Amino acid sequence: MCKKSLFALILVLPLLAACGGGGRKDGAPSQDRHVPELLSTVPSDALAVLCFDQLERGLPLYDSTSVLHQLDLSAFKHARMALSLCFNGSLVPVLAVDTGRADADSTASIQDLTAQAATLRLRTEYVRPDLENKRDGFLLITPSEAQLAAVRRHLTEHTGILDAPGFQEALQQAESGEFIIFRNSGAERLIPKGWLSDAFPRRDLTAFLRNVADWTILRPASGGFDVVFSRGASDAYYANILASLPAGDSRLAPVLPDGTTLALAESVTLPEMRLAMERYQDASVRITPYRRTLEALKKASGKDPLKWEQELKIQEIALVRFPGGAVTLVRPGKSIEDSEPAENPWRGFLPALYGSAFALPDDSVTASYGGWYIYGSDAAVRAFIEAGRPEGAGIKLPARGCRVLVYEPQKTLAWGKKGIKLQWDSNP
Repeated sequence: MCKKSLFALILVLPLLAACGGGGRKDGAPSQDRHVPELLSTVPSDALAVLCFDQLERGLPLYDSTSVLHQLDLSAFKHARMALSLCFNGSLVPVLAVDTGRADADSTASIQDLTAQAATLRLRTEYVRPDLENKRDGFLLITPSEAQLAAVRRHLTEHTGILDAPGFQEALQQAESGEFIIFRNSGAERLIPKGWLSDAFPRRDLTAFLRNVADWTILRPASGGFDVVFSRGASDAYYANILASLPAGDSRLAPVLPDGTTLALAESVTLPEMRLAMERYQDASVRITPYRRTLEALKKASGKDPLKWEQELKIQEIALVRFPGGAVTLVRPGKSIEDSEPAENPWRGFLPALYGSAFALPDDSVTASYGGWYIYGSDAAVRAFIEAGRPEGAGIKLPARGCRVLVYEPQKTLAWGKKGIKLQWDSNP
């Protein structure tokens, strides 16, 4: 798998899923948790931090186009590492490598690595071991002299990411010394320009992420990561709203077309879902525009969207992007027959009820196929119905006990009863 967009993917998937994970929210951090020594190199304003016990496992998860990957780090492949991302006019990485774990002579290895960095115009600084405090030496590597100076200052003043509001609670939820932690308020600077812009407006992506949680934590697990969120108790955190909703079954996989590039499905349980959404709108000081939108749609269509939702007994909603365009889907609580495309009298209902992730530029046409109502442009709806489906088992997605599913080729996020799992096919 190409890791270039992994950081952005991890950030955006919770947004696409409009979901939150379980995990502790309150209380002081446990006193026996593991705090990696190299966290001392991470400034308090860092937007993300990646810590691994072995560099060869951690660094490949960072942007494969970074100049850091031009370094021969084989002598330090088993060394502990911390990679921080800071904003200093642009997003700047700072790599800290524990030099006490070099596979060869440490002095020669440090000199060689420092020379390599100089040829690549990277700035370095070696911090000697602190024998009194039983701390190994480490080497700092970054493309920014200004950022290196900022790290020096934090080391001198003994301040860092542990002083950032809420970070210690996030670290507690990491549960080990290996993790990736993102600051949700930094989404605007962390997400690459233009990434997923064909699917979601950037302003919506970043605004929503700020309200999901304070910190997003990824814990290494078989085939990917477990994802949890650290946040306060307010209903203004969307993670708190949907984390309490019951899981349901998904029937999306059988209808996904060949070449699907993005699929997002969310289980719907009524009336719990509607009550939770209204609490969120109220806590976010958006309840008045939310109600105005529903009233405007009722006047325009002659149907109350809330009654439409109840009458269909909606079980699952989805967004699908494929070579033929983009459509949204609704799976009702009763069986329906396939039907030909026709005018959609319920335009705008889905984003008004479930959020802007389900908005389409054109939802003027509807049809039914495979037990789902389909909404989109005439061309997209017809293309969806006529598309080929993968043979055999088709696209593999969990079917039971799901709150949210997000699929991209070789990548799947599933939020079920046991939490949120992010997995990918390492051999696409």
